[in-house]
Amino acid sequence: MPGDVWERPVTPISQMLPLVVAENLPWWLAVPLLQLMLLVSGILIEKTYVSRVTPITGAMALFVHVIVSGSSDLWVGLYLDLGIILGLFGLYAYMENIPVERPEFKLLSFFAYGPLTILLVIVLPHWLLAVALVVGAVVNFKLIEELQPAKPYYYGHPDDEHDEGGAGMDDIIALVQKRVRDLYESVDLERTEPKEGDKAS
Repeated sequence: MPGDVWERPVTPISQMLPLVVAENLPWWLAVPLLQLMLLVSGILIEKTYVSRVTPITGAMALFVHVIVSGSSDLWVGLYLDLGIILGLFGLYAYMENIPVERPEFKLLSFFAYGPLTILLVIVLPHWLLAVALVVGAVVNFKLIEELQPAKPYYYGHPDDEHDEGGAGMDDIIALVQKRVRDLYESVDLERTEPKEGDKAS
């Protein structure tokens, strides 16, 4: 009967194609990977830590978190709504190749909706939203200080060129690697230095 066609159960794609990785990932692994992919894709599009696109990809990653976790916290919801509005504005500017000069967009996108800040909001419980925002803002401010005169952000130029002295992700990765090396060297130095008791003996 023709009606039987619509009543047949749909075979999951993972059973038809066992080699499809995405369909076989457990949800607890697939969801964080999806969120990381969204955050990283926002960085890669304009090859800068914060750009016109990162607010919308960050808001999408947070949206996935809210849906999966079932969170109904008021402040997280307001933070997400503002991020979507900010992100849509930035996405429109990117698609139309319009430089963003509005200071409120620059401040919010870098200090409140940077990839690291979004990641902290996702990882920490909702009642630590203020802590996530403050820590993210402080780290991002330190990043600006460390990279001066280079800039870890890009909001578009009419000639499609980055700000003079602009910092790409390679610069940021190199900075992080340098700080990790400095940390290892300081730890090794403390281990090799003789203690006061050893000196006396």
